Amino acid sequence: MKNNQFTLADIRNAVSAGVLSEEAFARLEGYLAEQTQESPETEKFTLFRGMNDIFSALGICALTIGWFVLWGLLANGPAFWIAPPLAMIAYVALAEYIAGKLKASLPSIAIMAALGATLMIYAVALYMSFAGPTGQLSDLDTVIDFGQRSMNVLVFVAVIGFAFQLGFFLRYRLPVSFALIAAGIVGVFWTALLATFGPAAEPYIPYLITATGILLLALAIFIDSRDPNRVNGWAECAFWLYVFGAPLTIHSIAATFEAAPLAMIPVIIIAMLLSLILDRRSPIISGLIYVGYLLQSGFEGAAIDPSMTIVLVCFIVGGLVMAFGVGWQRARHMLLAPFEHHPLRRYLPPS
Repeated sequence: MKNNQFTLADIRNAVSAGVLSEEAFARLEGYLAEQTQESPETEKFTLFRGMNDIFSALGICALTIGWFVLWGLLANGPAFWIAPPLAMIAYVALAEYIAGKLKASLPSIAIMAALGATLMIYAVALYMSFAGPTGQLSDLDTVIDFGQRSMNVLVFVAVIGFAFQLGFFLRYRLPVSFALIAAGIVGVFWTALLATFGPAAEPYIPYLITATGILLLALAIFIDSRDPNRVNGWAECAFWLYVFGAPLTIHSIAATFEAAPLAMIPVIIIAMLLSLILDRRSPIISGLIYVGYLLQSGFEGAAIDPSMTIVLVCFIVGGLVMAFGVGWQRARHMLLAPFEHHPLRRYLPPS
């Protein structure tokens, strides 16, 4: 037998395949980090394990495009109603093999999106056939247009989407589904509120978006606090909550205050500190987008050539990203060192 050398990525693939437990991998990773005097990487997730996952996801996307084009060609006939259940059965079979057996995240996300879209559009079509205007052509464009014009249908779709994500997560434990479940609960609340109050609720939509983002971030922080070493699958669920929650929060605040510097600079500083404290990069990435926007606005106000403005913004934002990337663990250690013995420190990842 040859003396092969294995990387951490190889061992991570063994964890995904069920050969090695997450706890054993975390102990091994911690041991290797101690040997090199480096802090272990705690913000890790496995979107794809190799080119085969990307290849499979592309194949599913191509099949999905073909399926929706075909469904759009079917109109005013039995095939329009028979084809979607057959497509959903095929997607479930794919999900059982790819998400259930192979545990491949990226192709599973593609299947989840295709199956969920088919299910919700088909549910709208059924709703339309019973509660919609009579005599309308049963084609895909008409169904989608009907769904966009009716708040009652949006509430119905939100409930169906939430139930689907809940079932998909319980069956396959796909981390991104957990974040969509949390977002779906708020989505049901949103649509019910808009359906009840109509246009009167529209001025409050930015505040609802901000509240949604904060709730998702709070849930992510709670999950992280239960497992600061991030050795179980819930850490990846929290990752996706940050991915959705941080942009929602920061972008909605920017929209509310029209990205005014006096409002955005404190938000960006808080996002950077929160990212370092929690060892999560999603808030800081969302904040850096507005760093670039504020820099561009400032340079334009200084009457700098537009081309040079782009150069300066890219250099500054790129430099900040590189600085955080290279000095992340050192910056965390410096920030948290004064609180090493604080009771709350045990809820945070090691630095």
